Amino acid sequence: MTRCAICSKDTPEGSRFCPFCGAKLKVPVKKNTDPLIGMTLDGKYEVEKQIGSGAMGSIYRARHTALSKEVALKVLHKHLVREESHIKRFHREARAASRLNHPNCITMLDFGQTEEGWFFICMEYVKGQDLCRILFDEGALTPERTVRIGSQVLDALDEAHSNGVIHRDLKPENIMLEDLRSTPDFVKVLDFGIAKIRDSDGTGDNSSFKTATGMVFGTPEYMSPEQIRGEELDGRSDLYSLGVVLYQMLSGELPFVGDSVLEVATQHLSEPSVPLTEKRPDLPPVYGAVIDRFMAKKRSERFPDANEAKIALVGALEEANQSPPTRDAIPDEVFTRTTNKMQKPESEPSAAPSVPDQEEATVMLESSPILIPEDPRPIKPARSTIRSALLFLMILLSAGAVTFLGITLLNAP
Repeated sequence: MTRCAICSKDTPEGSRFCPFCGAKLKVPVKKNTDPLIGMTLDGKYEVEKQIGSGAMGSIYRARHTALSKEVALKVLHKHLVREESHIKRFHREARAASRLNHPNCITMLDFGQTEEGWFFICMEYVKGQDLCRILFDEGALTPERTVRIGSQVLDALDEAHSNGVIHRDLKPENIMLEDLRSTPDFVKVLDFGIAKIRDSDGTGDNSSFKTATGMVFGTPEYMSPEQIRGEELDGRSDLYSLGVVLYQMLSGELPFVGDSVLEVATQHLSEPSVPLTEKRPDLPPVYGAVIDRFMAKKRSERFPDANEAKIALVGALEEANQSPPTRDAIPDEVFTRTTNKMQKPESEPSAAPSVPDQEEATVMLESSPILIPEDPRPIKPARSTIRSALLFLMILLSAGAVTFLGITLLNAP
């Protein structure tokens, strides 16, 4: 556990903000003394390496001893086992993930408790990087890549929402990308640790959004306004969180940042984000319009579901590819020349056509889509015309010769 330097209270392991005063935490670097490394859990999962850690548990790469297959194990932190609420939350994650059967959702394989008291979830092992690491290494992504990733996340959310599961903690760390042979950036949505399960009758799992100590579940930078207020959530809360992720992918920056949870939460509740076109002037405005709807403060103004959101996101890419480049993406001299060509002078219908002078003719030629150079050589008559004239001349000469010969013979003695 990490002690907050401001309020001197112990915070859950893996936290980045103090849940009591909201200050950022300075997490000390610890040497690896993990007792699980090398252990075989439940008699069949040989733990090889820790690959991640969060507030609820640590993630390990392990091997199924009987199948010799790599798997991922999420093990509940030992100090959380003492509270029944944490065990229920861990079990809820297993239940939520087990409901989903979609290529873009992580596959649940097993859940259990060892004789030593370790609670674990076994999942498929994804070889790749999370989106957080990619954004840190590469910065802003291209619109094509953003839409490719975002549309797959929306497919996963559509599957979850259709099965009554609301993620509630969608962020780049929970979006894994794997390059397959035929599919780059194949998405797996992870960590349904604070997911809310809604049964078919519309009732929830009676899990509170807040703990007894007032701690709020979720990551402040990606939380929807209604999630911050502690209201009942639906799938549109996940769409807001994804809108923040899309904004970050396209701009390379979060829309709302601050030094405390309260500062970030206040911006989510009442302040508009900086327009995306100010962060990326080269992007067509259609992307900003779509993401603004993802991040609308009122959930009624967002997309009604993940499928409609995907249609709008993919449509934005198609519209942007069909539209001409924006003003900021064109050099000044090219933009001025192109603009002049597009402007047509107004002509009066009753005015007689006038012969342009040399300067006007030059402008007209430059504004024409196809330039035909003037040929300085004299125009030559067609060959067929010359042949016809020669033939006519020969006929006349022949007729004259015959007439002359006839007259000569008549006058002969």
